[in-house]
Amino acid sequence: KQNDKLGYVRALEKVVAYYPKKEYWIDLLNRLQSTSEFSPRLTLDVYRLKFSMGLMSNAIDYTNMAELALLAGFSSEAKKILEAGYTSGLLGVGVDQEKQKNLLDVAIKKSAEDVKTVASTEADVRKTQDGIGLINLGYVYVTTDQFDKGLAMMEQGLKALGLKHANEAKLHLATAYAMAGRSPNAIQEFKTVQGTDGSAELARYWVLQLTHPMP
Repeated sequence: KQNDKLGYVRALEKVVAYYPKKEYWIDLLNRLQSTSEFSPRLTLDVYRLKFSMGLMSNAIDYTNMAELALLAGFSSEAKKILEAGYTSGLLGVGVDQEKQKNLLDVAIKKSAEDVKTVASTEADVRKTQDGIGLINLGYVYVTTDQFDKGLAMMEQGLKALGLKHANEAKLHLATAYAMAGRSPNAIQEFKTVQGTDGSAELARYWVLQLTHPMP
């Protein structure tokens, strides 16, 4: 009633910690994205958290996330997302089913192409020691379940000098740890994220869901 938006969010964070329910989490993540400080660069990262928690509630969630993953160069991730959407029964039905099938076809084709070129891409990235390149390619390996190789590349990339968007890079490494089932490493890395663009809040929410999972 006092329109204290910050106070509401802080209270909501406590609610999801002690009473983790789907509707509370969706409200919290929606409010994060509605703040003026939130960077659209992190929209895919919000979807990654939602996906990990089973909060993808409609076909648009799956297609939007897949499109963002494709734009970011993570075709294998997009393929997994869309396949999960079909498994859930939310994709492949209704008026948009042809569009959804076309998107899946693109993801499958692009993923296969990336598998063929990943070795040469890795050679180029390692030669230049490009931090962002190492982090992104490492994440590609993680999305194909090559966790050890991918995480090692991402860790190396994070140590590169002059790394731009370091907090975003830390967020992605921590997310990759979580995907690999290495929750202690993920929590430790998430706690180092200090961005003012929504990345710190998103990292804190990852820690909440790892330490206080929904039943």
